[in-house]
Amino acid sequence: MPTGASKTAPMPRIRFVRARSGETRRRVGVRLTALVTMLLVGAVGPAAPSGAVARGADPGPKASMMRDYVAHTASLSPVPAAPLQFGIYPGGAAGTVGPSGQVKPEVAALRLAALEQLRGDKPFAVHLYESYTRPADGDSVPSWLADQILEYTANGFEVDLVLAYRPVAAAGDSAGFAAFARRRVRQLGGNRGVTSLQVTNEANIAGAPNAADGAYRGASDALVKGVIAAKDEVRRGGFTHLQVGFNWAYGTGKQEASFWSTLGKKGGRTFASAVDWVGLDAYPGTWGPPLAGATLGAGARSATLDALRALRSNYLPRAGLGDKPLHFSESGYPTGSGRTEQMQVSVLRAVVAAIVDYRQQYDVTAYRWFDLRDADSANPSFESQYGITRDDYSPKAGFSAYHDLVATFG
Repeated sequence: MPTGASKTAPMPRIRFVRARSGETRRRVGVRLTALVTMLLVGAVGPAAPSGAVARGADPGPKASMMRDYVAHTASLSPVPAAPLQFGIYPGGAAGTVGPSGQVKPEVAALRLAALEQLRGDKPFAVHLYESYTRPADGDSVPSWLADQILEYTANGFEVDLVLAYRPVAAAGDSAGFAAFARRRVRQLGGNRGVTSLQVTNEANIAGAPNAADGAYRGASDALVKGVIAAKDEVRRGGFTHLQVGFNWAYGTGKQEASFWSTLGKKGGRTFASAVDWVGLDAYPGTWGPPLAGATLGAGARSATLDALRALRSNYLPRAGLGDKPLHFSESGYPTGSGRTEQMQVSVLRAVVAAIVDYRQQYDVTAYRWFDLRDADSANPSFESQYGITRDDYSPKAGFSAYHDLVATFG
């Protein structure tokens, strides 16, 4: 889902950190993939949108790639990097910062056909969302969700399930949410196609109640308690295929450091041992700091690397999570008024190329695009046009671009 209101505070200065034990593997193989993806990012497309504030970050895909290549990998032996596991949110509805428009009805058969074409012969995940509102929500898996999980896993897709925290109680309900997370593990853990559980959604964003959990009281408590409860149930049930994590929406304000420190203080070692992965949500050119760079693609690349650096070097250690692998759990660029299909393609290619180049340095194992289908292609608002297909499932240019990325790097 889209993140909250734009954040424009300056990013921390770039710092290159010496490899601790276990970190060297993140850097090994960068040389090999960098040479491949130079070709991919070479044509990064249209100029950055007017109004973007230039920042002295990545000067462009080719220049930065060679600079970082020399600075970080001169002494390393190239080895093949592990493939990324790709995925997508298969729906059309999106959490919105502004008023939400209508959502055209989904067509299950067309949706499945598009997903099968998109993945080709590669492993591929669907990224689904469910919201907790009250304790009764844990009694059973809602039929719409159960049907989708059964359909996707029967057709060979893996399922990432996001459990969002949206309590109706004004005082919040972190204990109820933790019980809900535990029950969902118990109910779904027997399906080996359900491989990932994300506990809460963007709990660090306070200003967007339709899109992010941080607008609800007790969100950080719900995150910590929910992760611990879910992982405990995974261990009790022997569901070794199911990994538990949470996500963070890229931000640069002082409150971000406080958010991560709070997680560490509230959760301690019990929380850290329960976390299998940490997700990063970033939408360069849509939500977040203004882009730098002469082109939209260059700016998207720079912003992606800024987000990865900040999370890995500055924030994860505050919560005792410095050794956890990363998922790029939401990434997108909608079309709409002033936003062309080619601009969407440029951002998609640039972001994936940056991740591919640095996936071992930052230990990125998965990438999810948001999303498959427009909510309403006739609505000029970009918040209705996140898809790489239109609302009738006809493909935009981004569909074939994503297919090719999955085939190449998946």
